[in-house]
Amino acid sequence: MEFEAPPAPESAADYLPDKADSFGEGLLRVGAAAVEVLAPALSRAARCCLRVFGALALVGLAGQLSLSGKSMELAGTAAVAALLLEPSASMITLAVETVQELQEYGKLLLPVMASALAARGGVTASGALYVGTAVLDTVLGMAVRAAAVPLLWMYLALSVASAAVGGGLLGRLRDLLRWLMEWTMKLALYLFTGYMAVTGAISGAADAAAAKAAKIAISGAVPVVGGILSDAADTVLISAAALGGGAGMWGMLTVLAIFCAPALKIGCQYLMLKITAVLGAALGGSRGAELAGDFAAGMGLVMALVSTQAVLLLVSCVCFLRGLGG
Repeated sequence: MEFEAPPAPESAADYLPDKADSFGEGLLRVGAAAVEVLAPALSRAARCCLRVFGALALVGLAGQLSLSGKSMELAGTAAVAALLLEPSASMITLAVETVQELQEYGKLLLPVMASALAARGGVTASGALYVGTAVLDTVLGMAVRAAAVPLLWMYLALSVASAAVGGGLLGRLRDLLRWLMEWTMKLALYLFTGYMAVTGAISGAADAAAAKAAKIAISGAVPVVGGILSDAADTVLISAAALGGGAGMWGMLTVLAIFCAPALKIGCQYLMLKITAVLGAALGGSRGAELAGDFAAGMGLVMALVSTQAVLLLVSCVCFLRGLGG
């Protein structure tokens, strides 16, 4: 029986090749198409951060001229917040839309993968894998809508307030909130990969994939985008290297096509903010530079949110493919 991957959503269709003889070839084509958004994304992020750097430079110059320090610091903080709130809101909205799109596609793809595994005789394995993935996807979707976005905005608000009044209790609350969000996402990966490992031990379907995928959760504190994506790519390539065309291969390529362009846009904003914060600190270590660093950390959390959803869906596909003998 032939099983085909669900059609790609409109946002990902332009990044998918018409055909690919192997997963590696398809991955290269998806990456090459997604990279086309890099230049405009970097340009937009650079323009925003250049304005922020200009505001920080003015604050630093005022300090050198011995002008009123507190008022200039407050003005610089207000300017940085005003310049960064709109692009940050845009990135958060993009992340939420991407997570929702990944979840919607997962609801179409995973039943196909489960059916393919059941048709090969892995009825118990397909049921266990599908239930675990579906439950975690539902919980993660509820968490994004109910908690993640409000917590992100609370973190940014605390960052602005802390920069305005000079840290203290507000700064500690900001750091606590960031730690909580990071470890919540890390816990989600631990629970998911742990479930996959137990399921593999029972069914024999996901042992190697889950063992390798567990490294995603322990490779570093979330969000460490490079570690998450490199380990996820390693896991996917190991399990998909022998695949030809099929539902699993095209499904994973579609997941990556949905993920890549938004991730690059958010990553550009994150990178430029990190550079701006470092350069701003070199001008005198103003609170505005610290605030730019906090906004960069916020974009790191946004990236981690999207990456976590993509990794969970990719590892789920890998586990089904191991059961299919891929």
